[in-house]
Amino acid sequence: MNVSGLWGTPWSAEPMVGILLLMTAGFYLRGFARVRRQSPQHFPAWRRNAFLTGLILLYVSIASPLDALADLLFLAHMVQHWLLMMVIPPLIWLGAPTVPLLRGLPGHALSRGVGPLLASPALIRGLRFLTNPGVALALWIVVTLVWHWPPAYEWALTSPRAHNFEHVCFLSASLLLWFRILEPWPTRRSRGFGSRLLLVAAAALFNSIFSAGFAFSETPLYPFYAEVPNPWSVSVMADQNAAGAFMWIATSLPMIAAVVGLTLAGLSGPRLRPLNPAPTRDKPTRAPLGQGAWIGSRKMRRGIQWLLAGLALVVVLDGLWGPSVPSSENLAGVLPWTYWRGLSLLALAMLGNFFCAVCPFTLSRNLSARLLGRPFRWPGWLRNRWLAAGLFLLYLWSYEVFELWDRPMATAAWIIGFFLGCFLVEGLFPRGTFCRYVCPIGQFQFVHASLSPREVQFLSAEVCAGCTTHDCLRGNAQSPGCPTELYLPAKVGNLDCTFCLDCVRACPHDNAGLVPVWPGRSLGSGRVRGQAPGLDLAFLSGLFVWGAFVNAMAMSAPFLMARTNLLSEWGVPDSKGVLSVSLVGALLVFPLIALPLTAGAARWFSGSGASARGSTSRLIQGLVPLGFAMWLAHFGFHLVTGLLTVVPASGRVLHDLLPGEFGPPVSLAPSQWSGLVDTQLLVLGAGLVVSIAVLWRLSREILPEPGKALRLVFPWSLLTFGLWGLGVVIYLSPMQMRGTGM
Repeated sequence: MNVSGLWGTPWSAEPMVGILLLMTAGFYLRGFARVRRQSPQHFPAWRRNAFLTGLILLYVSIASPLDALADLLFLAHMVQHWLLMMVIPPLIWLGAPTVPLLRGLPGHALSRGVGPLLASPALIRGLRFLTNPGVALALWIVVTLVWHWPPAYEWALTSPRAHNFEHVCFLSASLLLWFRILEPWPTRRSRGFGSRLLLVAAAALFNSIFSAGFAFSETPLYPFYAEVPNPWSVSVMADQNAAGAFMWIATSLPMIAAVVGLTLAGLSGPRLRPLNPAPTRDKPTRAPLGQGAWIGSRKMRRGIQWLLAGLALVVVLDGLWGPSVPSSENLAGVLPWTYWRGLSLLALAMLGNFFCAVCPFTLSRNLSARLLGRPFRWPGWLRNRWLAAGLFLLYLWSYEVFELWDRPMATAAWIIGFFLGCFLVEGLFPRGTFCRYVCPIGQFQFVHASLSPREVQFLSAEVCAGCTTHDCLRGNAQSPGCPTELYLPAKVGNLDCTFCLDCVRACPHDNAGLVPVWPGRSLGSGRVRGQAPGLDLAFLSGLFVWGAFVNAMAMSAPFLMARTNLLSEWGVPDSKGVLSVSLVGALLVFPLIALPLTAGAARWFSGSGASARGSTSRLIQGLVPLGFAMWLAHFGFHLVTGLLTVVPASGRVLHDLLPGEFGPPVSLAPSQWSGLVDTQLLVLGAGLVVSIAVLWRLSREILPEPGKALRLVFPWSLLTFGLWGLGVVIYLSPMQMRGTGM
């Protein structure tokens, strides 16, 4: 049978199915027209279009030539299952069909038949049981596994009734699963966004494992396909592997769409702490979170600062006078690059800007002020983030050119430079100048702390409105004010907030503390309410995002090989100068070329008259979650694979200081850890989802009309998916173990 002959066959004669679908569509349209007149906000036109599209695809999947092709190709059968399980159910539930279908039924059918049936206690208990998230997921998994068990699968291929029953099982189980994921109106939201995200993640994890079994299988699972004519002469194994790959990729798309939608709903819904809280007459009745807790204890903070300062001193001394080769035996080659980077990012994601709160560089702040007197004001032309951006660029350049991960003495010099820089700036200029305008580490923490689940905020707007002393900003005898000049009632997000909690301790009304917030909700805002992000913050954010990819590419074998081959073809000898030029060029190409081009395309495509500078500065921050995910996956990988590298380095130091043996060196090869790449891809995927959701939220804020907002966000979404794809290629490629002491 040739292909044209196959697709020229008439559609399957399914009169009852066609009649039932037409009746369903008729009842829905009749009821939809009624309820839309009464409640238009719950029934926009797109719901009707989604429901009708689902019905059309349902008929196509079971009555079109695709059904006949499914008997010849496993890939076609998987396309059919994908439609029934991943496309049709969410489209139907997006149509919010419950109320329209009931309102569209004839009156006697509703009052005498469907109404009493739906009010049955037994039916209600049964539906509650079946729509329990765990039950719905378990049923979906069991149905998928049972019907893909070879005997059951081939039975469905040879028996039309079994095949129809298989389709009913797939559709029913998937409707239950997607009902719990989407919880269509007017369903009462019994589950939070987090639990529904976990449900999607569990389903996606099962799909990955299930599909991988077909994609990488080496033996045919269904001999039936070897005995039937094949229109493309595709081998059974190629067909089976292609079907697995299709299910893996295609099923991920609705799952990603669901995660983006849920994340967007979580970000757009009421925050745990609103950005513009309404005044309230309720005064705080509890102690501010943080004051009295370990993170708010001044003694605890000072203790951790002195501990970190002591570790920094040990690292500097070992870096200057310890062995330089191998770097795995020097604490300067292990502690900063294996432990500090990964742990600081984990703390950032779970606690907030914890590193700045316990930063050891600021310990000498008061001493430097007494010795140098702070005689100068910070220049107005440096009251921005351009200097910090330049220093971060300098760090990335020096890391690669001077191979800091393998040069303990250079690492020690960097640490000494930070301490001296903080001492001089804090001694010559007003308190907090180093943190706010100079420190690239602090700026990295500030920008990415927008993804943290906590912010330093006030507790009662009315209490702040009645305050005349503004001690949170100016300070008092109990505590100094904010070192970065943030006025608490006007503060938005974590930008420029060092989490020092000086404002919390200074507040005489106990009206400040750490409050829970939706992560990423402040992205696109400035440091204070009503202030738009400037070009300096936009450039810095773009540099942080792209720097994550460049830093990882510099350790990825394919990119290193491509660079070597390119230099060889051009006849250019590899040197530090050539490396410097190529590295700086690579770091600047994204923030200076790719981002403006994307912004221009978005402005042209949307036909927006909005300020290009303002909208671009806001939308660039939507890429921050993906960049943070790239940093976290990269440094987390080094943290896990080099988890025990401190043992031989510490043993060598102890051996130099004390007599005796301290055991052989201990190392942990990456091959001993399984699933790390999968975890990296999962983290990167989470960053993609949050970035897309934030970009959509910002686009709707810039252009409230959905159509224009969609056109505005489209080029930015393409850029985000391109970066995500680059990250996938990097993490699926062999990576050098630099910066792990291994």
